[in-house]
Amino acid sequence: MARRKFQTLTEPMFYILMSLQSDDRCGIDISAYIAQKSAGRVAIGPGTLYALLGDFEQESVIHCIGVEGKRKIYRISELGRSLYAEELNRLKRCISDAEGGDDNE
Repeated sequence: MARRKFQTLTEPMFYILMSLQSDDRCGIDISAYIAQKSAGRVAIGPGTLYALLGDFEQESVIHCIGVEGKRKIYRISELGRSLYAEELNRLKRCISDAEGGDDNE
């Protein structure tokens, strides 16, 4: 189900999974990573962030590996890594198509 549900990731979804590629993070750290990585271009509000984290957790895209105070710490699953890699490849193909020009010109 998760592969179909997340066949094409939205920009916030993509950046959330990007943030978990190298480190386990809580929601606040995910938000800070995204703001830093995108130089503030991508901003995900708390409602959207925690709704997406809940959806990802429900579909086993990420797992909660612990709680520190009120903060849940998330780790990306193999499914999550696969979804991220597929989306990254899709985006690279889009860029390649755009940079390749129009064959009909």
